[in-house]
Amino acid sequence: MKNKIIEFLLDNANPSIVLRIKKEILNNLTQDEESMLINKIMSEKIVQLIIQSQKTDGWFGGAFHGNYVGGKYYDNMEVGLRYLVEKGFSQENEYILKAVNCLLQKEPFDSAYRVKEPKTHDTDYSYTDIGLYLYRSSIILRAGYEYLLPEGHFIDLKHDVDFSLANFANVLNYEKSEDVVETHRKKACFKQGVLWPCMYHLRMLAHSQSWRNEQNRGLLAESVNRLSTFSQSGVDVYTYKRGQFISSCWSFLFRSITDGSIQGEIVSPSWFDLMELYARCGIIKHVPALENEYKTMLTLVGDDLYLDFKCITHKNAFYWWPYGGIALETDWRTKLRVQCDLLFRILLIMHYSNFA
Repeated sequence: MKNKIIEFLLDNANPSIVLRIKKEILNNLTQDEESMLINKIMSEKIVQLIIQSQKTDGWFGGAFHGNYVGGKYYDNMEVGLRYLVEKGFSQENEYILKAVNCLLQKEPFDSAYRVKEPKTHDTDYSYTDIGLYLYRSSIILRAGYEYLLPEGHFIDLKHDVDFSLANFANVLNYEKSEDVVETHRKKACFKQGVLWPCMYHLRMLAHSQSWRNEQNRGLLAESVNRLSTFSQSGVDVYTYKRGQFISSCWSFLFRSITDGSIQGEIVSPSWFDLMELYARCGIIKHVPALENEYKTMLTLVGDDLYLDFKCITHKNAFYWWPYGGIALETDWRTKLRVQCDLLFRILLIMHYSNFA
């Protein structure tokens, strides 16, 4: 199946998908091919929107995370940089290099982040109002800069990676959700001092290498397995701090570890996104809930590569935002374009899951 998918995508998919298959999976991309494909990608509307939003200092758009100025989040530092990297732009690309250098120049509470400095110093990064550390570090890692930042810089990727693993490890200290949450004004909130993993911690681990050994991989798998046993009521859990409710950034509590199940044959794009992250961490075959999702996914791909399950394909599912995005095709107005994007994500999940 893997070879059939590769052949189909090389014949039918967007240049970004072709580039990444040749570079990431087949490892046979020549410099001339890469330049030719990047030139095609450069002409795409969304890519141009992002590039044209880049300021002289390297910043994309008018915001960092959350707020945006038009463009369905694309002219936004976090989403813009991640999108270009996902489209196949390398760490040496001038736009990527300029954006990362810009992040290295801005102190944690530069006005560009539109984040207020806390009144007291927080060192555990557990709150959203200084959570930009993880947002920022996650896109630097996604751009391939784990070992390329200058020594002694105020951005400490190793600290952020280690902190992300520690948040997952902390899950193993709890048996039930009642030990983790309390209620404030009828809203579920993390108890004071509780560290809990979110999507950004998972991204940090998926795109970094320094934490990887058998012991840590086993710890992560055990943690995700524990997360799968908690209630999946769908209720959002907040951090309650100084009288304010602060978003938990897609925390894995009361929320399915895969944002739904493919076993019902109806999934959102986030399912593919999350499964790819778990696959990159190398834990799918060590977590029964993830392994079941993986095996079901394969059964739902027909012999002709027709996808026998439903993905939400309405307009909003096509766009990228801070918490997700899988579309590398330029539109989803035809079934072929949707098929190419979903098959590519399935291919990545297969490639990184280490089953074969």
